Amino acid sequence: MISPRLDVFAVLIFLGVIQALFMGLLLIGGASRQAIPNRFLASYLIINTATLLEIFLCYSGYIIYTLHYYDASEPFNFAYGPILFLYIYTFLRQKLPKHWWLHFIPLGVYLLYALFFFIQSAGYKYNAFLSAYHPEIPHIAAQELLSEDPLGIKKHINLISIIFNGVYYGLVLKQFRMHTNQQQTSFWKLSSPKLRWLRNVFLLSLLNYIHWVYRTFFVYQDLQDYTSAAMNTAVIYYISFTLFQHPDIFRQPFLALPEKNKANKYSKSSLSDVDKTAILQKLLHLMETEKIYRDNLLSLPQLAKMVNTSSHNISQVLNERLQKNFFGLLAYYRVEEAKQVLADPTQQNLTIEQIAETVGYNSKSAFNNAFKKLAGETPSAYRKRSLQK
Repeated sequence: MISPRLDVFAVLIFLGVIQALFMGLLLIGGASRQAIPNRFLASYLIINTATLLEIFLCYSGYIIYTLHYYDASEPFNFAYGPILFLYIYTFLRQKLPKHWWLHFIPLGVYLLYALFFFIQSAGYKYNAFLSAYHPEIPHIAAQELLSEDPLGIKKHINLISIIFNGVYYGLVLKQFRMHTNQQQTSFWKLSSPKLRWLRNVFLLSLLNYIHWVYRTFFVYQDLQDYTSAAMNTAVIYYISFTLFQHPDIFRQPFLALPEKNKANKYSKSSLSDVDKTAILQKLLHLMETEKIYRDNLLSLPQLAKMVNTSSHNISQVLNERLQKNFFGLLAYYRVEEAKQVLADPTQQNLTIEQIAETVGYNSKSAFNNAFKKLAGETPSAYRKRSLQK
């Protein structure tokens, strides 16, 4: 019988399990759940929780107490690629692709196929665990109920999964290339912090994928699941660090759930999805990079002129893609910048009036009203609470 053990890798992996679960639940709770990209990121973290938990149990030997969980996360091989692609697609394009659920058909099919293994006895799964992790230990007597792999798919699951996910990494690169060409910038010289975050998450995920390919084709005696798990844990902590240091990356405005039962007053619009995406990307660039919201005289016609479109088109894009109007967009960015200033200990010398003027408000009362509406408390209360942490 295997004796469970704990070492540095095991502890690191288990911490990754806890952190991934915590971050996943955080992203699907509260106001952030309204942003569809956050839902895909939460899904990515939740499936990481399931995968890392199985690796921890197998690596440490504690799987002997939960044998029916062995290989339970294997179907998620068909979820990582689609979820990463959909997260980046919705973040960049501010819309869901048509029939997006089709990307998860392979996951559903393999879940059904995996039932051939899931129905096996605990003894049979114990032998499968020994074959993979401890081939030197003799097997116990156990009978196969049905063929665990009648079509031979499970035997080649790593190769199939690598090819499947490789296609999605190619699709993600295509999305980045289209975006950078449209913005006339470089993949390595992205000006927006949100885009740099997106690029870094992709590169870290790609590094994990390359390691997966390496250990599948070049490592024979040791599965090296624990090294993959350690790398995944590092990615999870990077996501956690970014969420707490730069929470604005995970907040609106970006693609949000549409309001239910609301008639589409733009049904006769001639704007295509491509046009809407291009307009929105220009708007976000003006707000996030050039910070034009600081101009307290900025008007909708002026903004439309900057984007080289009509005021009507601006309103349509804001309403459909962000569920905001022009003034709501200005208020969002002004309040978000104000939050950063109020929470900065080095800027305590600034008065509320000065901060209001800096972010684009003409009066303290207008600033207070907007701040309380969006943040749920007054600027003074927010500053006091933030500086006490």
